[in-house]
Amino acid sequence: MKRICSYLLLHLWVSVLIAQISPRNGAELRAYYQRNFDNLDPIEGIYDVSVEQWSKNAYTKFPGETTNYTVMIYRDKNGVFRWYENDQVEINRVGETNYYKYSVFWSGSDVVDTKRFLLKDSQYFEVAMSVPDRQLRYDLGRNYQAGFEVHFDYSFIKVYPTNDMYAERNQRIAEMNKAPKEWTGTGFAINNGYIVTNYHVIENANTIKVKGIKGEFNRDYNGVVVGTDKDSDLAIIKIQDDAFSGFGKVPYSIVSSQAEVGEDVFVLGYPLTSTMGEEIKLTTGIISSKTGFKGDVRLYQFSAPIQPGNSGGPLFNAKGNIIGVVSAKHSGTENVGYAIKSIYLKNLIESTIDASILPTSSAVSNLTRPGLVKKYKDYVFIICCFAE
Repeated sequence: MKRICSYLLLHLWVSVLIAQISPRNGAELRAYYQRNFDNLDPIEGIYDVSVEQWSKNAYTKFPGETTNYTVMIYRDKNGVFRWYENDQVEINRVGETNYYKYSVFWSGSDVVDTKRFLLKDSQYFEVAMSVPDRQLRYDLGRNYQAGFEVHFDYSFIKVYPTNDMYAERNQRIAEMNKAPKEWTGTGFAINNGYIVTNYHVIENANTIKVKGIKGEFNRDYNGVVVGTDKDSDLAIIKIQDDAFSGFGKVPYSIVSSQAEVGEDVFVLGYPLTSTMGEEIKLTTGIISSKTGFKGDVRLYQFSAPIQPGNSGGPLFNAKGNIIGVVSAKHSGTENVGYAIKSIYLKNLIESTIDASILPTSSAVSNLTRPGLVKKYKDYVFIICCFAE
């Protein structure tokens, strides 16, 4: 009689705990896991559960049975972790640790039994539960016998999200943590609030600020990307700020004729602003080659020294006209830089905005180098980018 009662009770209790997941709701929960994967708590997911059910009295231990089924654990709107279709189980995380409290509400006796468990590698945990004596009295009624016990040993193995998914997420998060949250480059004015810079300067930026307009570094202006050519590493920003009143007449022109090897050139920009400050920097050199890295015909190679932060700045010829956009430095070498030829910039402007915004001034072609720098510095800007 004792053994029969124990099996009846075990069968009754397991039938309450097993989650009967309908395909429609199961699919919705799986979609929830996929949609919120990066923000899931480690406990959330789909588990393959094995439960060993056994009982004993004061004299003997009765052989148990093992049952397998599937459980879906998710966070409800109150931040509590639930078994899908089982309101009797509640799981709460202990602080920011990998320990959790597993609580079962025994409705017949109004008893709440809580056990603590450790979630291992976000994939596995075990819980041992016993039916409280008060609940046994309620369930068995007149058949209750003192000393009778019922136990459940649960083993949860997560089957979704998978180990591979967690590994990929951890790698992605590690790469994001290594990536800078803010960085700077250089840009230069064309007309009507448009600014040229490199694509790689604004890539992955959620917010763009422009400093140095009209020589003012104490304030910045909001910028938005309005045109890109990723292959040529070019981007066009437009100032969208109520406080912006224009650049004034842009004092240089952009020329697309081919520069010759040996021509004098100079670069203006804002390299390494965190250590070198926000004063514009001038470097000089010559056109070293009409082709760039590995013979890339879109690029000039030049000898003016450049550093991180110069990217997106103008490359001027001796007359003060823009012939290219500074793009990269050859690592491991001295004074080998590359600039995108201005013809590719003209193509981008004509295809995305309008050729009429190209500056064509030549009023300063008779100025000395110091005069050109003094005139141009208010039209070359710091591009501040923020990933968050």
